[in-house]
Amino acid sequence: MDNHLYEYLLGIYEDEEVERQRRRQQFQQLKLERRMLRDTSNVFAMCPNHFRKYYRFTPEVALRLIRDIEHELIGARDSAIQSHIQVLSVLRFLAEGSYQKGFCQDFMHPISQPSASRFITKVINAINNVLAEQYLHFPSTEQERENIQQSFRRTIRVPGIIGLIDCFVICITRPSQNEEAFYHYRHGHGLIAQIIVDSNYNILNIRICPGSNNDRYVWQLSQAREYIESLRNYQPQNNYYILGDSGYTLSPVLLTPILDAAEGTPEAAYTYDHVRTRCRVEQTIGMFTNIWRVIKRARKLLYQPQKFADIVNACAILYNYRRRHGIVDDPVLRVAPRNRPVRNHNMDYPAGIAERNRIIQEYYR
Repeated sequence: MDNHLYEYLLGIYEDEEVERQRRRQQFQQLKLERRMLRDTSNVFAMCPNHFRKYYRFTPEVALRLIRDIEHELIGARDSAIQSHIQVLSVLRFLAEGSYQKGFCQDFMHPISQPSASRFITKVINAINNVLAEQYLHFPSTEQERENIQQSFRRTIRVPGIIGLIDCFVICITRPSQNEEAFYHYRHGHGLIAQIIVDSNYNILNIRICPGSNNDRYVWQLSQAREYIESLRNYQPQNNYYILGDSGYTLSPVLLTPILDAAEGTPEAAYTYDHVRTRCRVEQTIGMFTNIWRVIKRARKLLYQPQKFADIVNACAILYNYRRRHGIVDDPVLRVAPRNRPVRNHNMDYPAGIAERNRIIQEYYR
């Protein structure tokens, strides 16, 4: 080999080695600085108002949450980073909806991007595994159903209402597999989330499906529908109902408004009560997406659909966790109530017509 070529290649190799050493030193220095910041910072000394703004929790409730799930977060690999740092960093991510490189550089809990990615998975799984049964469940006892239906009687005469239903779209980036299943005709690729809420804006049930499905289809194949129909079959003396907008198919267990009801008629009185009661699910969606902005339709994060579905489910649990511990927000109306015609009637529709007419005859005439 020519000496000049050899010296040239040797110089390139030496320059690359110097550059690698410089990068390693910078990485070690940055790692040391992050650790020093984590060790010296005290997040809980922050002003309570600022703490709630950043993490959506008060310091006391955040500590309770950390204690509830920290046994799921302790591991040898991440032992250098305390559990409270893991939880708070993920809460900040859910509240801001930012990319990982953004929230993990916060001076209160500086961590590397790979660590942030691991913590998101660990904390989300811990929330879903530990807290779901306690903070996100449909009323399973007769006493719970009685309490919910009594609270609804303040705004509607119909007894037996135990939930309000609606769906909203969460935009995602184009998935690499089964793309067509996630394409929503109005918002591009996304997930559709069905929630059922009570009269106090608590989420009783959430179901997340690919965005190509419509509201009716998500409800028809849901466990919530099977459950409420089983209640009707096994307890015929207690009729329970869900209120939905006109985009749903009327059925014996899901009541919809009457769009063309003449003013001053019993049908119009029923529809008025229905609409002013059901608007609470719209308000709940507004509060839900304002608290956890990671699920706002304007945000598109780089996650696979299943992981994003786990994040949405964890957000619903945390939403109820806040409310259960006294952190209550003012209702926000997301959109005006929608009047959508139903084009496809299934076998439940005639029975739903009969049931709705019976209710109007009994309670509005």
